[in-house]
Amino acid sequence: MKAQPKKKKVKKLTVTKVQDAVNKAIRERDEYCMIGDGVHTCKGILTASHYYPVGGNSTFRFYPPNIHAQCLSHHGIHERKQEPFFYRRWMQEHYPDDLEFMETHWNASVKYSQPVLRDIYDLARRGALDELTEYIRALIVNG
Repeated sequence: MKAQPKKKKVKKLTVTKVQDAVNKAIRERDEYCMIGDGVHTCKGILTASHYYPVGGNSTFRFYPPNIHAQCLSHHGIHERKQEPFFYRRWMQEHYPDDLEFMETHWNASVKYSQPVLRDIYDLARRGALDELTEYIRALIVNG
């Protein structure tokens, strides 16, 4: 009797791998630190900073309007809450509609299944952040 060939396992995408792809696309989109406040000097490499931290609400984990490039110096200020309102002021000035959407849908929940993670990963790798924004908005609104 002949042994059956083993089925190839489809490698699952991890949330970390998808987040890395989205963060890279964000840094490429923004190209420089979002905060040019004239008070704090920009220092260090660019990071992708979430307005709403992923630990607080994973719904907006991959949502491009929730993520902006910051240098390590400004990211540290945001992370340590040394000046908690500067990011909010910046969002209100630059992205008021997106901020309102996130606040309105704060209690929404998105299930990041493998097909959804694959779609997000593919959009991020292509740098299609506008399409990614619309895709995630549809997931949020349509449940």
